Amino acid sequence: MTTAIQSAVNTATSSATTNTAKNTLGKDSFMKMMIAQLQNQDPLNPMDGTAFVAQLAQFTSLEQLQNLNDVMSALPDYLNNFSNAQMANLIGSEATAAGNVLNVTGSTTKISYQLPSDIQSGTVKIFNSNGALVDTVRIGSQKTGLQSTTWNSSSQSPGNYTYEVSAVDRSGAEVTVNKMISGQITGVSFKDGKSYLTINGQQVAFTDVATINKTTI
Repeated sequence: MTTAIQSAVNTATSSATTNTAKNTLGKDSFMKMMIAQLQNQDPLNPMDGTAFVAQLAQFTSLEQLQNLNDVMSALPDYLNNFSNAQMANLIGSEATAAGNVLNVTGSTTKISYQLPSDIQSGTVKIFNSNGALVDTVRIGSQKTGLQSTTWNSSSQSPGNYTYEVSAVDRSGAEVTVNKMISGQITGVSFKDGKSYLTINGQQVAFTDVATINKTTI
């Protein structure tokens, strides 16, 4: 009997050793040890019922903890897949994000930018796809935060343009303006665990998005 129990213990120990990184005894090894105890117990001195119930309770707890660990290990992948699926629902929405691409489709084009502080005046320069300056827009006093101006683009061909913004405050000091793009989300892509939205033909990291507004039909 002792040899059989020792054999079961050795088998369980060997199985547990393969899982050293977790430093835990697996539920299969635990069950083997319990079965070995039952098969090789002394008939004249059987295992105490209370002790056996306690071992069953330990086994149940071990199994539940291992199952919980398996679920928790899979949770990040599940959340990531769920997040990616939700991202697809943003297609068709209007968004404002970091960038400097303008998509000209009509007689007027909205130009957005983020002001870190109030400005007294500023200038917006618009360039075509070849980098040539095609127009200049003057802007007046504006408050800190997300702002915009409207560009009369009626004389320009449809397509993508870029722009630069310069501004000064009341004291004449230059204010660094953060350029933003506004447009419809036409696509969603995923790379290296990050989500990207396509706005005006430009891929923008989701973390760089300032606002999203669902288009109503």
